[in-house]
Amino acid sequence: MRLKAIASQGYGWQARLALTALALPGLLLAGTVAASASPVATSSAAAHSPKPVQPRPPTTPGAGVGSVIPAKPPASHRALPPTAWSAGLTASSSLLWPTQYSTLTATANFNVGPTPYYLRIYDETAHVYVVTCGSGTTCSTPVTQPVPTTHQYIAVVSDASASYPPGSVQASSGVVGVTWQSVSLSLSAASSTLPVGYATTLTTTTSADIGPSPFWTEIYDVTTGTRLAACGYGTSCSVTVSQFAATTHEYIAYLSNLTAAYPPSGIQATSRVGFVTWSNLGWRVSLTAPAFTFGTETVTATTNGNVGPTPYYIEIFNENGTRLAECGSGSSCSVLFTPSYGGSDLVAFVSAYSTAFPPPGIVASSNVVHTYRPIFIIR
Repeated sequence: MRLKAIASQGYGWQARLALTALALPGLLLAGTVAASASPVATSSAAAHSPKPVQPRPPTTPGAGVGSVIPAKPPASHRALPPTAWSAGLTASSSLLWPTQYSTLTATANFNVGPTPYYLRIYDETAHVYVVTCGSGTTCSTPVTQPVPTTHQYIAVVSDASASYPPGSVQASSGVVGVTWQSVSLSLSAASSTLPVGYATTLTTTTSADIGPSPFWTEIYDVTTGTRLAACGYGTSCSVTVSQFAATTHEYIAYLSNLTAAYPPSGIQATSRVGFVTWSNLGWRVSLTAPAFTFGTETVTATTNGNVGPTPYYIEIFNENGTRLAECGSGSSCSVLFTPSYGGSDLVAFVSAYSTAFPPPGIVASSNVVHTYRPIFIIR
């Protein structure tokens, strides 16, 4: 446990600062104070109207799905195959949302039924066959993915071997790509620190309108494990929250299936965790860092007063749980930091001294800063 000396007159100054802030004429923010003794959450009833559900399209009758090889039709007559086979492949949609279906259709220039060959579609990304037809000139099947990704497919006229490429390829199509799109999701708070009883608005933003998707933007209070809001359309979703005791709550947003469970199922995107502190002590803290760096950067937390003569520290954390810096005096705290290639989310607190994340005794929370290190590609 780390200890530091506290000047009584300095701490009294901080208390006077807090009382002054609370005694502002007219309570400037009184209009945002919630009437309930529990967090206030608002969500439009229209947001919960049903989403369209896409039925699974049919597969060509008699086709073998996956690694199944269908039986050849009885040979009523022997037909000579063409001197040159050709194959094509199309997708009903090349850009769609996860869990939605695209129908792949392979075509051949001759009926494979009376020949020793099959018309097949291969997933080059997953390294598996998705469908095999033993007769006809077309072979179709729906494909879907549960999360954002891109898969490449190819059609072949070949034998029935399980390997790829198969032992005897008579023709192959061009490669067709299908993308199940992703969106970015962010969560912000209008105020990250405010007096007890006052309200702030949490707002999510997605990079695309989620209306055509099967998914919902949902905002959760991580501290209580409860869902606060769910929106099924547009690019923004908001909820107002307040607390009537000194506390800090964590919040997070997901693009997911519609469910009140925490965490929800079918998660497609996750926001960074945000913190909101309710405190009457008057402290405020902000955090700054470059959006990106090719090496090491300076991260700085700034408070509205000197923490030296108080029991509090300025602490900077990586949201992966690592404490990056702590300062027991002054109104500014800086640290040299190298973010990850995938990006790092940083946050600062005025709190008790602790390496735990989040630390105990928080009296102010900062904004969350996302920073990353670009990847060099040498050609």
